[in-house]
Amino acid sequence: MAEHDVVELYTFGPVDVGDEPYRRADLELYRINHFRPSFVARVFFNDPEVTAENASEERPSYAGTFAVLGHQRCFGDEGHCEVPTESRRFDDRPSHPLTRAFRRVVVTDALRRVLASYGELTVTIVVSARTDDDPGYDGDLLDFDGMQISQFS
Repeated sequence: MAEHDVVELYTFGPVDVGDEPYRRADLELYRINHFRPSFVARVFFNDPEVTAENASEERPSYAGTFAVLGHQRCFGDEGHCEVPTESRRFDDRPSHPLTRAFRRVVVTDALRRVLASYGELTVTIVVSARTDDDPGYDGDLLDFDGMQISQFS
């Protein structure tokens, strides 16, 4: 890792995924805050041994990756980066660029491997970012409001 790399590890679970047959499964993260450095997140299932140093796609527990293009700081005038909290009824303009994001990771094969061996699911997300532009960045890289596993039959 370089001098200004930031790596964080988050673990969630156990997560109930049911036992219904499915053709596809997605991990969905809602309302991700991207007013922070850009980052890459690697997802692992049921792996208490995964760390920032050994989180790679070669691990059997690897489920997928997603990335977020961050907007680390505001260069506009006062109020430029404030996201409106209300919208007008017939307003068809694009949403504000800092509206919280959504990410979907297809995890079908990884979920099948895990459910064949374990009765429950634990999700670990390892997030890494380069903060060369702002080595003084202080805060959580991954800030989101919700996560779910969606299964499609």
